[in-house]
Amino acid sequence: MMISPESYADTVKDRSYEELVRIRDRLIREIRRFEKKRTTEDWNIVCPSPDVVYQMNNDYLIEITRLLNEKFNLMVNGTDEE
Repeated sequence: MMISPESYADTVKDRSYEELVRIRDRLIREIRRFEKKRTTEDWNIVCPSPDVVYQMNNDYLIEITRLLNEKFNLMVNGTDEE
């Protein structure tokens, strides 16, 4: 079972900018791996299916990017308290 993108963002929102960059990079690697290896195999026996994981990873990537933008803006404006 996968969590919602909003819940995922809540679990990582307090991470540092550098940690969020690593999470983003991992998500991108997983997305690319799926896109390269995607086949027409019967994935009905895997739950969640690779298709669902792929879609959720893209949704998580959106949330991580939003958090990165927020952290970056805080750093640029000099209000980052980390």
